[in-house]
Amino acid sequence: MIKLTFITVCLSIFMMSCEDKSKSISHDDSLKTQIKKDSSKIEIADLPIAIDSTDYLIHPVGYISEYNSRFSSYSSKSGSTSYSVSRYNNFSISGKLNNIKFQHLNSEKTSALTDEIIEITSVHFLEDIRKQTGLQFLVYTIRDADTNKDGKLNSNDVETLYISHIDGKNLQKLTPNLAQIVDWKIVISLNRLYFKSISDTNKNGEFDKKDNVSYQYINLEDDGLKVITYNPLD
Repeated sequence: MIKLTFITVCLSIFMMSCEDKSKSISHDDSLKTQIKKDSSKIEIADLPIAIDSTDYLIHPVGYISEYNSRFSSYSSKSGSTSYSVSRYNNFSISGKLNNIKFQHLNSEKTSALTDEIIEITSVHFLEDIRKQTGLQFLVYTIRDADTNKDGKLNSNDVETLYISHIDGKNLQKLTPNLAQIVDWKIVISLNRLYFKSISDTNKNGEFDKKDNVSYQYINLEDDGLKVITYNPLD
């Protein structure tokens, strides 16, 4: 019985380690793979989100998959049907979205954030910045490249940091190319967005202690949102 319990525990640890597999990138950064839309998935939009003190509705767009004539989304934790692709809470949207549509309150027209194949994992409205400066920004974490070259976007690809205005325009990538976003925060007193990312500088296909960590920020009152690099370890 003890032997059986030991084997079960070992198997559990092994499965957990597989699930926690680090994001990775190809050894050959120049290799490009073509990502195609998955025809087995059905595109669907959630009902619009109205963020207080803004003039825009946000329509999250994502996919649900059909299995044996039943529908399930990424958020389904049981066998019940779910048609939701996102969650909204405290000025933040989370999910696995392939796009976002923006609609002005005085118009029936919508405009897309992008026409590229991407996976948006989170969207944050900078409410504290709006209160202090009147500026309205959205910050995104996005998978924008098939970094492990398996022909699809998923949790094994790196997440990057983007920013746009409240209407989705002027979408700008902030993190270096192929770098994994580690963390970001707003410093209200300076109206700055600070962030750090890690790059596979030793080209072993994984992120580890030998790789380079970048520390950067942008001044949200700067029209160009220029990314400035700094080193707190100097």
